[in-house]
Amino acid sequence: MSLSSSRRPMRAAVAVATSLSLTVAGVPAVANAGAHAQPRSVAITSPDDVVRVLEGAWTGSNNPADLLRQEFDINGVKVTGAAALAGALGALAAFGAVSVVVINAIVNAVTGNAGKGLSSGSGSSEPSKSAPAPGEQTHPQAEYINRFDFTAVRPDKAMGGFSGIDQVKPGEYLVISDDKNEHGPIRAYRFTSPDLKTFTPAGEIHFTRPDGSPYTEYIDAEEIRVLPNGNLLWTTEGKAKRGGVVPPQIIESTADGKEIRRINTPAYHVPDGREKRGIYDNNGPEAMALLADGRTIVTVEENALAQDGHANDDKHSSLNRVTFYDLESGTPTKEYAIRVNAGRGAVSLLADEKDNLYLLERGFFKNLGKNGENKAEIYKLDVSGADNVLGTEALAGSERTVAKQLVFDFSTVKPHPDNVEGIAWGPRDADGRRPLVAVTDDNFSGKQATLFHTLLLP
Repeated sequence: MSLSSSRRPMRAAVAVATSLSLTVAGVPAVANAGAHAQPRSVAITSPDDVVRVLEGAWTGSNNPADLLRQEFDINGVKVTGAAALAGALGALAAFGAVSVVVINAIVNAVTGNAGKGLSSGSGSSEPSKSAPAPGEQTHPQAEYINRFDFTAVRPDKAMGGFSGIDQVKPGEYLVISDDKNEHGPIRAYRFTSPDLKTFTPAGEIHFTRPDGSPYTEYIDAEEIRVLPNGNLLWTTEGKAKRGGVVPPQIIESTADGKEIRRINTPAYHVPDGREKRGIYDNNGPEAMALLADGRTIVTVEENALAQDGHANDDKHSSLNRVTFYDLESGTPTKEYAIRVNAGRGAVSLLADEKDNLYLLERGFFKNLGKNGENKAEIYKLDVSGADNVLGTEALAGSERTVAKQLVFDFSTVKPHPDNVEGIAWGPRDADGRRPLVAVTDDNFSGKQATLFHTLLLP
């Protein structure tokens, strides 16, 4: 739908709102209205989506004031109805599609403040605060601690392509490279760090087939997690090109790198080579977390599945699959959808001891700065209100998605963070706060760097 064609339903919504503004005054509050209702799932990627939110706001509601007490899920972020309405109206105003007079009419109709104009709710003429945008922080902000440039001190240029990191024990880390046998074998590096300010290489692990021979097949290693028994679990995200399809998989290896077994994704994740079904090329399970029980793993596809909608780009967000597996059997047990912000991929997933999940999203924006810049954010996830879509071949787009709370935005730190790809915990400090280490992938490019970022979570 074009913006011009969206004006007809927009005018209808505005007409209803204006009419209500002239007739409704002092709408009484409804106790616990919608207290147990599931949040409405809303995706905002265009002016038409904003219109859809406004039109739907009145649908099935006998009392317009109920809207303020409803909970909405906008692009995976839970907000109140009041914030959702204000955000939608603000977006429309930004698009130039709604005037201040009309915004007054709509807000007054819903709040029962006909004739009072926009206010803070106390009768004051002071403008109300802006509504939170989708993805805005609602979780305490993490503190940025340190940036270590490993590129400047690395002993070997082949030490690059770092796509995943995990803590082996306090002071020791394992970092996996996504090198595809171009600069060396499929491998991971051991690092030590006594203070999370410097990281020193301390060994190398070469991953091999069960018979100990090196991999010659296509492998695109991404995330790595250390299992309670010392084995290593890592993902390879697959390939979707016609004539060269490689399914995404999860591989378990011994501590010294010898393959033990493989875990398959659901069949509808496997690409068909035509980008009509399964992962998009080079966009498989790049993110993986191990839950505290040591028996459950969770993966997130870097991008949407082809049958689930538009691939993520700088203008389109995407619905990515979040899949839970029973580690012992390798069987998927549940699956959810999460909306990933436009221009980004889901690249790393981390779980704490309470099974809270933290997702790293990042993307490259070529029009930023002199030579382009990366953006990256870390979100805390909440799957409790999301629909289980396990076994659903193609998403409809109306599913309730995983909620996201912004924990840290790397744009608050300069210079830009480079290509952040993996996150891991560090040992808790004396105050009980938890360090988080993020590593970057230099893509074996002289224009990028391998960095270790250290954050401190509340």
